[in-house]
Amino acid sequence: MSRLRSLIPVLFVLVATPLLAQEPALVVTKITADLGYVQASGNSEVTTTSFNQKLTQQRGKLGLEQTFNFVYGEQNGLVNTNFLRVGLRADYKLGNHFSAFATVAYDRNTFAGIKRRFEENLGIGWLALSAPKDSLQFEGGFSVTQQTSVDGTVNDFPAGRAATTYRHHFSPTTYFAQAAEFLPNFKNPDDYRVNTESAVVAPISARVSLKVAYLLRYDNLPEPTFKNTDRVFVTGIQVTF
Repeated sequence: MSRLRSLIPVLFVLVATPLLAQEPALVVTKITADLGYVQASGNSEVTTTSFNQKLTQQRGKLGLEQTFNFVYGEQNGLVNTNFLRVGLRADYKLGNHFSAFATVAYDRNTFAGIKRRFEENLGIGWLALSAPKDSLQFEGGFSVTQQTSVDGTVNDFPAGRAATTYRHHFSPTTYFAQAAEFLPNFKNPDDYRVNTESAVVAPISARVSLKVAYLLRYDNLPEPTFKNTDRVFVTGIQVTF
């Protein structure tokens, strides 16, 4: 945990400096919640429900984001999937196309062998494309990870993150989104993860939309006895405030 303590002052400076320096600006807050049906295969063979929530707030050049993702299922009276991820993020615009960001995240996925995992990340984002119907974002950064496996093994290591997000709007409220991230372990080159999400969102009403998404989580060096790939197919309702 020494790495975590050493990074906290850096995160504080990155977030606090723009807060103190910027002029008063219009605050825009948005809340999105997804409730859906999940069919998963891989480490978990289950049909269950999921809940995802995201709160974003824009304060001039500063953007704040809080996320919560939870998947839970039972089969024959026994819990067979229990995935939780919570994240905080701060972005500060450095111009029209670049931004600096800091993130802190916690996740738990015992059915993939992970009892708990903390990640702290600093990086730079580049808005490569910003058109009326299309946007493309790239991100790169450095992180530290504190991971505990279900067998009690503790593994702390420096890591990296390279990510991209693409969105195409068919209409102002109907769009396709594709996200992918690569997470290498700098301590062990064979230990890297790849996460992707493909989603289509179409409105039902002004605040309610239908969302269909496919998620893939790949771990090239999974915990012993566990599989390296989890696939999740989600269909559900998205509500925006």
